[in-house]
Amino acid sequence: MGRPRSEEARRAVLDAAYAILVETGLGRFSTEAVASRSGVARTTIYRWWPTRGLLAIESFLDAFRAQLVYAETGDPLTDFRALLDSLVRVLSGPAGLVAASVMAEAQSDPETRRVFLEVFSVPLRRESARLLGRGIEGGVLRADLDLAVVLDAAVGAVYMRLLLGQPLDADWSNRLADTVLRGCLPGPDR
Repeated sequence: MGRPRSEEARRAVLDAAYAILVETGLGRFSTEAVASRSGVARTTIYRWWPTRGLLAIESFLDAFRAQLVYAETGDPLTDFRALLDSLVRVLSGPAGLVAASVMAEAQSDPETRRVFLEVFSVPLRRESARLLGRGIEGGVLRADLDLAVVLDAAVGAVYMRLLLGQPLDADWSNRLADTVLRGCLPGPDR
């Protein structure tokens, strides 16, 4: 089974991997470069992360997830706005370049696509749906909402702008949230 991971070595690998992703994107990312920068043996890295895609996405997720806001203020509309705003803010920086390169690689590499979906996309969508579900339970959002479609509309718009190099800013994020949430409200308030 081997020795357990050293948290110090794990942190060094993830930090080095993310820094390399920001500098080069996923296309030129390599486990060898991570080993060189982190000072952790390549064999150790391969034992912990058997593919470069898994290492890249875990390092991205580690840096990205900490910056997302999953607030629980009691107001699901405010919480959704905060989540969307944090997504836009994070993707307007270095994480956006990494996300774009991962999504580009996922178009031609089934393993990258699988890892991106399993490790990154599905868990984040699950948490986002839980946030919206609180709004449905509280009667603030329509009971018949298709949460997957709502998330596709909101997050898909963010990713489209990211991939097309269009600006991601707070003003646009607020307009997007207004538009999406308007369609989620019950009754004549829509």
